[in-house]
Amino acid sequence: MRFLTSLCWLGLVSGMTTADEPGNTFVEVDYAKVDRSIAKEPKYVAEPRYAQFILDPQGRFRVWAVLDKSKADLPYYDVVYLDKNGNGDLTEPGERFVGTYNKELKNLTIRVGDLTVPGTKLTHTDLRFITVEPHGYPGTWFGMKWDGKVAVDGGYGKSGEVLTAYAASADKAPVLRPTPLGPLSFRFWDEEVTLPIGKASDIQFGVGNPGSGPGTFCAVSEDYLTPGKDVLVATLIAQDQKGKEIRSRTEIKKHC
Repeated sequence: MRFLTSLCWLGLVSGMTTADEPGNTFVEVDYAKVDRSIAKEPKYVAEPRYAQFILDPQGRFRVWAVLDKSKADLPYYDVVYLDKNGNGDLTEPGERFVGTYNKELKNLTIRVGDLTVPGTKLTHTDLRFITVEPHGYPGTWFGMKWDGKVAVDGGYGKSGEVLTAYAASADKAPVLRPTPLGPLSFRFWDEEVTLPIGKASDIQFGVGNPGSGPGTFCAVSEDYLTPGKDVLVATLIAQDQKGKEIRSRTEIKKHC
């Protein structure tokens, strides 16, 4: 009987990038060079919380999202300033959005709606932020449909139960890149994954794009990937008692 130790799980994915179309070519971003300055800010009611979103394939269109409160004594953030045209001016009309706390659902959703990338036909739809989660997850969640087609949400941390912590200053802001384009990565739902020896085990993970900073993983909808059409391959890497490496490659043929 073979005993395995030092288990780890690596995912390899192919066939998951979108065919290149004019203006649709994915370009990697050097997050160390991302400008985190803001040209103009409003007078905030509370201590603002900052995050930045990259919303085009080339990585050039960058949008600030800044959380604020409508009243200083509120226990939650119910306002988001969103730089919809990406010019760095958060004081312009139509860029302040307010949500309402839902006592029944115990959450607070700030709905932004649609956002068009200037100079393109790319329009993201149903953009919204949740600042109070019904499950008590720490951080801020967002959701949208990339180009009105592919649902993307996040950002998630090492665990799917930890969301993005917006920063107290712009220079330390997390950067999220919610797109189904480019090479995608796996992210486990649970922070620690244990595979029992000799037994079947379910492992939950998302597929998407990591950003910059903790809690910036943006997951694409499970409907975006079709087993049999898109090839998802998981490789189990382990060691036996003698320290010999063992690899087991399996294609993922269905999702939940």
